[in-house]
Amino acid sequence: MRASREHLDGLARLHRIADAEERRAVFRQSIATLAAAASDLRPVPLEGLDPIALRDGTRMALASGLFEDLGWLKPAAAAGALYELGAALPAGDEKRELGRRVLRALHEGNAATFTLLATLLATGSRRGLSGSAIRARVALALDMPIGSGIRADPLALALIARRDLAEDWLITPSTGSLPSRRLAARLLERAAREAARRAKAGDAGALAIFDRPSVQSATQRLLSDREPLVWRHVATARGLLAQAIPRFGVEIDDSLHASLTPTEWRRAAASLASTMAIDAERARRRCADLLQSDLARRDPGLASAMILGLARAAEAEPDAAEELLNQLVRAGGLDAIEALIEIRAERVGGELGEWAARLALARLREDAIARDEGDDGRAALLRAIDFELRSRDERDGSLPTLRDQLDDAKAAFVEADARTAYGKAFGVLRNVEGILRLLEESRDEDRDARIESFLRLRELDSALLESSSLADLLQLGDKGAGAAHRVLDNVFERLTTYLGSRESEPVRGEVEHITLRLRRMRTLLHVVDADGGHLDERTAELRDRRLRTGRLLVKRAREDEPSPLRRIVGASLARACDAILREELGELSDVLIAAASHLHSEHDLGIVAEATMVPEAADAFRAYASLIERTERSARVTEARALTSLDGLKALIRHLPGAGSPRVEALRVALLAYAEAIESISDAGSLAELAGLLEGTSSAIAALGEASSALARLVVGARRRLGESMSGDVPNVGAALRAVDVAVLQAARAGQDASAVGDAEEPFDLGSLADAIAAGIDTLRVDLPLHLAEVAANVLARIVTLPAYAQRRSRPPRATSRAREAALPPWLPPSRTIGGFYVLRALGSGAVGSVFVARRAEERSNETAPRFALKVPEYAGSAARTLSEGEFLQLFREEAGALLAVPPHPNLAKLVTFDAGARPKPILVMELVEGPTLERIIETGALDMERALRVMWGIASGLGAMHEVGVGHLDLKPSNVILRDPDGPGPELETSVLVDFGLAGRKLRPGCATASYGAPEVWGLMPKGHSPRPMPADVYALGCVMYEILTGQTLFTGPTDLSIVTAHLQHDGDLRALDALVELEHDLLPLVDAIRHALRQDPRQRATIDDICRAIETCAPMLSRMRWPLPAPAILAA
Repeated sequence: MRASREHLDGLARLHRIADAEERRAVFRQSIATLAAAASDLRPVPLEGLDPIALRDGTRMALASGLFEDLGWLKPAAAAGALYELGAALPAGDEKRELGRRVLRALHEGNAATFTLLATLLATGSRRGLSGSAIRARVALALDMPIGSGIRADPLALALIARRDLAEDWLITPSTGSLPSRRLAARLLERAAREAARRAKAGDAGALAIFDRPSVQSATQRLLSDREPLVWRHVATARGLLAQAIPRFGVEIDDSLHASLTPTEWRRAAASLASTMAIDAERARRRCADLLQSDLARRDPGLASAMILGLARAAEAEPDAAEELLNQLVRAGGLDAIEALIEIRAERVGGELGEWAARLALARLREDAIARDEGDDGRAALLRAIDFELRSRDERDGSLPTLRDQLDDAKAAFVEADARTAYGKAFGVLRNVEGILRLLEESRDEDRDARIESFLRLRELDSALLESSSLADLLQLGDKGAGAAHRVLDNVFERLTTYLGSRESEPVRGEVEHITLRLRRMRTLLHVVDADGGHLDERTAELRDRRLRTGRLLVKRAREDEPSPLRRIVGASLARACDAILREELGELSDVLIAAASHLHSEHDLGIVAEATMVPEAADAFRAYASLIERTERSARVTEARALTSLDGLKALIRHLPGAGSPRVEALRVALLAYAEAIESISDAGSLAELAGLLEGTSSAIAALGEASSALARLVVGARRRLGESMSGDVPNVGAALRAVDVAVLQAARAGQDASAVGDAEEPFDLGSLADAIAAGIDTLRVDLPLHLAEVAANVLARIVTLPAYAQRRSRPPRATSRAREAALPPWLPPSRTIGGFYVLRALGSGAVGSVFVARRAEERSNETAPRFALKVPEYAGSAARTLSEGEFLQLFREEAGALLAVPPHPNLAKLVTFDAGARPKPILVMELVEGPTLERIIETGALDMERALRVMWGIASGLGAMHEVGVGHLDLKPSNVILRDPDGPGPELETSVLVDFGLAGRKLRPGCATASYGAPEVWGLMPKGHSPRPMPADVYALGCVMYEILTGQTLFTGPTDLSIVTAHLQHDGDLRALDALVELEHDLLPLVDAIRHALRQDPRQRATIDDICRAIETCAPMLSRMRWPLPAPAILAA
């Protein structure tokens, strides 16, 4: 060691050596010593030397041309020496020059050079291993066969030792594409090998890395992977560390318990075989015992699993590994022989498995496993295995396979340099195109064609999809990499198209040539799982390819009859979903909705949940599969139907990530509202409670309609984003459930009426209600995924069994209710106090604001204290047509003050206070008027003509009181009129009360109105030179509302707000709908004329409130004798 240190000191005194020959000798001696230290990965070998002296010595060496002649060192050793010397130098020209040389070696050198430099960089700067070209080289280094001699184990350990690098190279890739997961698994295997080697030498420090929670999670995730290409490496890593980390040994033993499944057994068998590297005799005995055990009889695949774990063991114990390998090949089936081919590709010791290969060839000639049984795919598989078991010299002059060619390209990276390897890889790519062309031209119409198709697919799968080696090798050509990867991307497009055309039709009946069909589906799974990493940008072609394949797999999963293909179809769909999420083509909510919309089997959703590599998606799919199971189980257990399926829905909500992406959060919130509404319906004890007629209740059916509409919109959006063509943008479920709501209210009132005349015991007719419920359930099943719809259907179906009225039962607060309370707007302070008022709950929202139920802050806990309606302006929707946000809020502050001038009136909600300075927003506080809205009364058909007259008179009276002081309401519509029940007993009738004065004031606000009731001047159509006032706009709205009260129909309706607004601008009161009323009854002419004049375009020519009141009074006697509603058409806007 002392001599080595003295040799390194020579670098710090080169500038003081005058003799050129002596300087050259000292330089060579010092650089050789430094190269040896770098190759042995000795940390900071130049530590302690004077950096200035090193700089001066390096400057002299550069000037003397000594760095130009390093050919006497191996390229890797020379590059390592340059790296260590450059790292020890202070900033300056010399450091930059050595850095340039190291960078050139990193990009142009061979595999050994790159691997050494990458290992040194991994312990230094994180940026040194960034970029696609460097990542590709790291992947190649980790994927080199064991027999290649590339020392990638220290690199692997360095990549998981640093937490930032572990995130990039292990944690994130463990949920990525097949090549990413396979690379992460190889990384773990090589890191485990290095950690075990160090532990055996007395350095156990690296073992702690495998106890980190993030590394443990990634390890478990990769070990659970469905692909043997992935889990075999993690199982091997576990076996290599079983002695150094005892919990791994316990885990292996526990996983071989008879109560578990082949999934655990096979991974444990591979781990057990790999323990031969640390305790050959014990491992040999245990493997022999396992081979003779009941587990091996129950799962013949254990033999192939043990073979997959032998590659690393064969390095340390070649004889013991060879002996066990022979036993396993004798005992196993075709899968064991295929596993033999895989580990021979590792080229351990050059001759590992040679005798086992001869045994396998003999079995193929003589054994029952060689029978193809009329399956052309199996015949092709047998031919491929026979060919691949033979060495190249034994293949009778056959051309090398794509995998052979790929191995040659990797060997060129080891033995030559990156440029040579790239050239060979490009040749492989051209041959891939050639094989793909032959595949595309084949028709699979006879046995020979089917056999050739199988062989070509197997070649393409092995060379192109099972690893990223070809794509990585193409990254070695810095200038040509882009063009090569565009060719590779086109290969994936063509292969996807070919497989899609061959596997587009759902399975019907028995599957012929099942091995060929499985090969196609396995290749399609690998295409879906591997495609996408070749171009830096996400192209439109890739997006289309992803979505096209996803749609094909959804169709297959939905329509396939039971067959041996069903599991791989489900797994392929899961990987397609993973790719959509990974490449941000959709969100978790999208793939969950798509799967739930098409897969109606718990088993199928379970396969998707098991196969996905995205943990959040697995949780969501598993929860939805549980929902299906609970829903279908509850259908067989009638008394538990609603409760069981609702529990499944709640579990699904819990398994959706909170505060995730906007669409996932929207789905979670919509499901919460849906669950709460369903629970409210389930808890209701009467139709009156359901309809919101009892004190302290609101319509649960209306809440279900709102939640279902929100869910249905999310379903439409998700399915459209994933490429499905949807028939319409507007779901029908909201309208269908509104009809149920109306029917419930009518049935409740009918029951009340029957009770009032003494027929409480006589059942009232529920036929209309049953019909509405049936239609609502049918629409739910159309607009929502089936089993989400069934949760609501379970509770809707029981509504007809409820009495009309019953005393409301007290119930404990529900979890869903508590969750929904959190849906208050995010701007509301945590104290829920604004302007001296405490917000209890949201009441509703409109075009220009939100309304809350509130108490005074000091009385927040007093249940008997008065409650108020608190209005907060919100700049959105119609206000944005003509006003900026600042202008909108300023108008609110100015005009709300005008309400102080409005006198108390029985038809107007009382103003309590206005606080323009409240923070975070100004507030308007009114009395809380409780009762049904006019909109709901009309919708439920609960009017008669006498009641209609009273309502019209009350609205006109309230407006008149406001107009007398020059203030307009400016947002008159049925939902802003509440029919307040009379206080106390007696003959008093209900009172029509105008509420929601958020737009009220002395100034018209252009664009601020509800489309169906806004006067032309609100939408910008004003007579020249006239400044519009708010009162005529109220009169126009009153005309619209009166027509609606009389007929039950909105006067102006259309598909969009714009079309309705346009209709307002295209008439002058001369409307066919009004003419129809006069034709029905000529004596209505005074009232119709008043409405016609209320609807004039010019505000100056409109009727006044007094004119309308006189018309109502004139026509009242005749109207009171007519049946409500009057038949008349609405004005349908284009």
